[in-house]
Amino acid sequence: MILHYLTLAIRNLLKYRTQNVISIIGLAVGLFSFCVCLYCSRYIESTNHCFDNYKRIVQINMYDPGTGNYFSGTPAPLCEDMRTWTKEVETLSFVTYPRQYTFDVEVKPGKTLPYELRRMETDSLYARIFTPRILAGSWQTASHTPNALVMSRATAVRIFGSEAEAIGKTCNLNRRLFTSPSGTPADGGIVYTVQAVMDDTPQNNSLYFMETVDMLVLNDSDGLLQSDQRHEMTGGNTYALLAPHADIRQLKGEIEQRGFGWNLYGRDYEVQVFPIGQFPDERKQLSIISWITGSMGMLILLVGLLNFFHFLIGSYFNRTKEFSVMKVNGCSGSQLFAMLFIQSLLVVLAASLLVLWGIEVTDGRMDYSLFSMSMVFSKSLLMRHAAQYIGLLVLLCAGICLVATLRIRRISVQDGLNGGRRRRRSHRGRNFMLGVQFFVCWLFVALSAALYLQSEKTSGTLLHTLSMQEKASILSIPLDYSFLNNADKQSLVDRFKSHAAVQDVLLADINYLYGSSGNLMMTEKDNPDSWLEVNVMAVPRNFFSFMNIFLEQGHGLEASTDLVADHTLQQRLQKDVMGMPLYNSQRSYTVSGICEPFQTDTYTKSQGYVFIPYDASGYIGHCYLKCRTGQEQEVRTWVEQVLRETLPESVPVRVGTLLDDIHDRQPLEYTLKNIVLFFAIVSILITLLGVYSSITLDTERRQKEVAIRKVNGAGVPQIMLLFARLYIVLLAVSALLSFPLVWFLLQQWKRMYIVFFDHGFLFWTSIFALVVVVTALTVVFRILRTARQNPAEVIKRE
Repeated sequence: MILHYLTLAIRNLLKYRTQNVISIIGLAVGLFSFCVCLYCSRYIESTNHCFDNYKRIVQINMYDPGTGNYFSGTPAPLCEDMRTWTKEVETLSFVTYPRQYTFDVEVKPGKTLPYELRRMETDSLYARIFTPRILAGSWQTASHTPNALVMSRATAVRIFGSEAEAIGKTCNLNRRLFTSPSGTPADGGIVYTVQAVMDDTPQNNSLYFMETVDMLVLNDSDGLLQSDQRHEMTGGNTYALLAPHADIRQLKGEIEQRGFGWNLYGRDYEVQVFPIGQFPDERKQLSIISWITGSMGMLILLVGLLNFFHFLIGSYFNRTKEFSVMKVNGCSGSQLFAMLFIQSLLVVLAASLLVLWGIEVTDGRMDYSLFSMSMVFSKSLLMRHAAQYIGLLVLLCAGICLVATLRIRRISVQDGLNGGRRRRRSHRGRNFMLGVQFFVCWLFVALSAALYLQSEKTSGTLLHTLSMQEKASILSIPLDYSFLNNADKQSLVDRFKSHAAVQDVLLADINYLYGSSGNLMMTEKDNPDSWLEVNVMAVPRNFFSFMNIFLEQGHGLEASTDLVADHTLQQRLQKDVMGMPLYNSQRSYTVSGICEPFQTDTYTKSQGYVFIPYDASGYIGHCYLKCRTGQEQEVRTWVEQVLRETLPESVPVRVGTLLDDIHDRQPLEYTLKNIVLFFAIVSILITLLGVYSSITLDTERRQKEVAIRKVNGAGVPQIMLLFARLYIVLLAVSALLSFPLVWFLLQQWKRMYIVFFDHGFLFWTSIFALVVVVTALTVVFRILRTARQNPAEVIKRE
């Protein structure tokens, strides 16, 4: 019997092979996108579940009742103080923020290589709270050894080849910490020893959310925990492990009863407690990210499911005559259900195989970075999630088949043999599904267009004195390598500019898009009360010509005491600043020129810039090369070759363009643009496939009606309008519902920027025209085939 049902299912699938292929592809793409999006949401929602004691871990924070704000982090002495009196916690630990430093690592005896490693300082009680799994070495040894390192497994394998090889190796920090004693030299020299290797901690944790940490540091002689300055700074968070008999309410009550608070910088703060990961700002941000990814996944899956189900249900009711004959021959309801379910199961199976194949093919290619966060997808976990969703989809198909079976059984045999008099009423549900598909399509297309236009707007605004072509032809080369002295860096620069295609060289202490050389100047010498907040940039003399910055007044940096201010600062001070003296802690300057505004940020309004002379003989941190048009790749290849010859094998070669820096500076637009564009294309394709499937079923079902209309004198335009009227209404209604929602989202998004693209009448009409045109092409193609058929042949077939 099952073999018979399989034969019937395959025969019906082949009868409408085009529509079934469409529904399979649409369902597979929708399910794949849903799996990826829900992976992100579930990943975020399971934050801190990697810790064995996460239900008992709480975070200690300081709260200012006067302003209603929480202080960033806690001082280390607060943790030490609470250990002496609280009885509701088993232990407390202080963990610093993760920071990246360069270490000279003893890879093997006699061979040392520099590595940029991310470290966190903590105390020995960390293990009791977060229970890291030690793979090699001993936590006990590390907790009793000065300057001990507990390295992550991935870092140990990357550097040393295995966990065991890492034990006992030394790592020499090549610059002093900000907490180092005054006797520590500027180039560091602090030696750390790897005493243990721990298993990698999943990135969905509150200690370093979606970031990587290479090692923990214990008993750091130059660290924050042993610094004399630790009473006047935070730099980390305090975590507590509740006692087995206690809960967070009891700890809060103990703190309130004791009236425990903390004074920092002359201000009294309340001490408050939250479950780990439930700190208000942190929880809100994670919830927003989870909601966005989950919503995108649900919308895409909805488009795929609607496309699949409206064809599946339509095909069932188009076979009403067949089912009625089967009822006459004694077919029971359970047999009808089995026949429909096996047909739907074959489609789900084909779509599922495509989804699993897609996960296998894209393994390692979906990982992305946004701001300082990175997302790494686990193929095995994604496969497991997909299997769960496929199981739910099978249950949903069973429910649909059960409802279809009950409805078909309710149709009388006479009505069924006549083709089902009420069949057309079933298309109301199908048309509603198409309308929802168009609604989702409008959302993704509009948001994709908005992200593209905003990315173009920000690209043009940042360093706006350069054209897009010039930004793409300027190479940006970081030279902030602590293991190279300035003479070595200057030698590298000399080799860079020896290439014939290099037009000009601009040296800097930092990347101009990632900060400034300072942020304060004094208007009165040696008067701390006269500090003026302004972005200070140390630039060489050729800076203004290199960046095409026009000087509105005066001249550039000709003398060591010259200073150029931009027009934004002059507007802010509301006076002519030419000749105005400004001071920093080292020397005095006189404003010698006014240049046009300098823009390196689109999120916050600039306070203005001042440009002071830069001495490249002191420190070189970055290099810009202006290349001749069309020869950028040749220069880039040359620079990469020079760097590979000079840098140690452990240091990656980083060469980009100024335009690449801009893209990195605006990750929200550029990363989300590609993601939303992918979803927009997917939603358009699935929707158009659904439209094609729908119009195919309509034209096949109404061939006789079309033939009669043609006999009665109806022309091609009238027949086209007969079928197209539905899709015109669906497009118009769905657009009227979706466009206000998109407009509201754009208004909220606009608050993040000081510049925003024009989303006026042309923006909306262009989006509407695009979707209407591609839908019209899909519909017209199929209608013309039906309208051009010979009426006599159609009536003869009927």
